[in-house]
Amino acid sequence: MGTTGLVLAGGASRRFGSDKRVALLEGVPLLRRAIDAVAAVSDEVIVSTAPDRPLPAGVDLPAGVRIVTDEPGHAGPLAGLIAGLTAASHEVVVVLGGDHAWARPVVLRALRDAVTVGGVDAAVLEVDGRQQPLAAAYRRHVASVARQRLEAGDLRAVALLEHLDVTVVNVPGAALTARDVDVPADLDHARRTSRVEVIAVDADGAAARVTDELVGEEPLRILIAGPGQEPLEVTTTMRTPGHELELAAGLLHAEGLLAAGDITGSRTGAVVTDARPDDTIVVEVREPVDPDALVHRHVPATASCGVCGRASIDDLLARIDPLHALGPTIDWAVLAGLPDQLRAEQRAFDATGGLHATGIATGDGTLVTVREDVGRHNALDAAIGANLLARDLPLTDHVVVLSGRVGFELVQKVAVAGATIIVAVGAPSNLAVRTADAAGVTLCGFVRGGTGNVYTHPHRVRLPSP
Repeated sequence: MGTTGLVLAGGASRRFGSDKRVALLEGVPLLRRAIDAVAAVSDEVIVSTAPDRPLPAGVDLPAGVRIVTDEPGHAGPLAGLIAGLTAASHEVVVVLGGDHAWARPVVLRALRDAVTVGGVDAAVLEVDGRQQPLAAAYRRHVASVARQRLEAGDLRAVALLEHLDVTVVNVPGAALTARDVDVPADLDHARRTSRVEVIAVDADGAAARVTDELVGEEPLRILIAGPGQEPLEVTTTMRTPGHELELAAGLLHAEGLLAAGDITGSRTGAVVTDARPDDTIVVEVREPVDPDALVHRHVPATASCGVCGRASIDDLLARIDPLHALGPTIDWAVLAGLPDQLRAEQRAFDATGGLHATGIATGDGTLVTVREDVGRHNALDAAIGANLLARDLPLTDHVVVLSGRVGFELVQKVAVAGATIIVAVGAPSNLAVRTADAAGVTLCGFVRGGTGNVYTHPHRVRLPSP
């Protein structure tokens, strides 16, 4: 039995203030993200739009996508649902709102299978006790029921569910798939944070899959340009997306490259050539900039996608051997005890209260190296350096223990050293998690008092028995 994917893209965006269908998230329009998600689980894709709101030119549709218009004379998601179900070539139709930018194909597949196997009219996600009619799967005949509700004057999509045989699907990633964009702040928050499914171990030793929210981390390429001057590159720095001009202005001021009142404007990267234009900022100033005055603090990230997290990960993977099949398998109790062992060895911290630490431990939980420094990166570099000088690299069978949070560069350093497990007291960034996953590193965060989250490659962790 085939499947039709239906994306509802006809709703107005009064609260958003502009056409959110072309608003970018990670360089991709919201509507295209939704289309790609349903395409991953469907044999055909239909996009339903309002008659007075054709698709904007900024959305590049995949080949074969069909466009239909909403039920004539009506507006809203129910009208779009009727049009799409009527036009569908297959009995089962997976439906998604065009602003559901975080939809996971594995969740949509679960919805599809619930209708196909269960014989029900519809399968929907339920988040916080509310059923989600725009993150669902329907049988094609639901179009006639929806038309009856529309003709009765009930335009609410959720009201349709009261007249159907519905099953609720609860799977990991459901909340994220059902998340939509209503106002620009939703999109800004999404750029600064992301959600992942993790294995959480509580104080009683029980392990469960939960959703965790990660802080965003991406490179920002900063350039400066005077009147009529080609932009000059200053640096590339890792940051949490948002407030790019403020960050660039403060950094340039600290380097002595501008003063108050010098900035005349700013612009992001080129939409045509940059995969993620928001990850580049050009600061425009009143006077020409002397290239000799620039301070190069970082080597700019380079890859076919330009400055982005994927470029940083691709560069790392080109430098290291795969780690996925390497490394020990260690009991959670051993890993969970390492932060306390590290803290007990922090003598300088006891005296000053102002130092980070890195420990390197064997698979049985024995700390063999501890280094402290005011900088997280320095402490890790020193610990790895000590093992390098002792000719103990790669650290394949070792665990790296970090006293604070985990960013991309720390995971990068660990992977280059060949270590396969990271245990951190603090939170990882989203780019740190993506990097660890790609490099084959097991990443554990928030490890305190026996509790913690396993973010990637849990096969190296013997979790407590249920």
